[in-house]
Amino acid sequence: MKVLFSFFIILVACQVNAQTQGTIMYEEKIDVHRRMTGERAQWKDRVPQFRTTHMELVFDDDEAVYRKSETATEEAPPPEAGGRGFRFRMRGGGGNGVVYLNYLEDRRVEQREFLDKKFLIRGEPERRAWKMTGESMQVGQYLCQKATFQDSTQNIVAWFTPQIAVPLGPAQYAQLPGLVLHVDINEGERTYTAQTIELDEVDSSLLKEPTKGKEVTHEEFQTLVREKMKEMRGNNPRRPGRGGR
Repeated sequence: MKVLFSFFIILVACQVNAQTQGTIMYEEKIDVHRRMTGERAQWKDRVPQFRTTHMELVFDDDEAVYRKSETATEEAPPPEAGGRGFRFRMRGGGGNGVVYLNYLEDRRVEQREFLDKKFLIRGEPERRAWKMTGESMQVGQYLCQKATFQDSTQNIVAWFTPQIAVPLGPAQYAQLPGLVLHVDINEGERTYTAQTIELDEVDSSLLKEPTKGKEVTHEEFQTLVREKMKEMRGNNPRRPGRGGR
């Protein structure tokens, strides 16, 4: 419990009112070293352990948009990570897409970029069989509750507050009876942490549904990514990535 509290302590004071509108800033952190296995493990000393991206969730009574923050910059690797003719490119990280959700119509649209092309993935919000643990924790003025989900590849822990009664959270981690403030996947492999909460009226122009991109299903997009990644690994068998000259 003390470890989780250290994540939340950076949550700043917010303006509170009766509106279910607002903007939440999240820090998304990926442990890059956890993904570097096998032959790629030899490059760990040249790559920063964590990749951090700042994301924002904007919502009103009907809709929500989750995307990379325009006011915050992604932490760049130090110069030595790309020096001496070697550059490591981390693929599949956060911040390269937009998630639109209409939670009254139960509709979700995700715009993703892959190899400089845009794709649109339409469907219903992703649902998980969350397990409520009964554990709770006070975070500033919010009482948070703990929910967990586990499948063959992920062990997810989410902390949400029913005091902000919207079924939202970072990325696809939502559909709980309250706003999700923190998510931990596989004990630190990837985390999402709320940094600021502003509950106030939002500009409706920020809640636009993405429309540009080739429409594909989730399965079609995943198949495309797997095939292209396999092809790129075949072209570069000895290195995890190679930058341009």
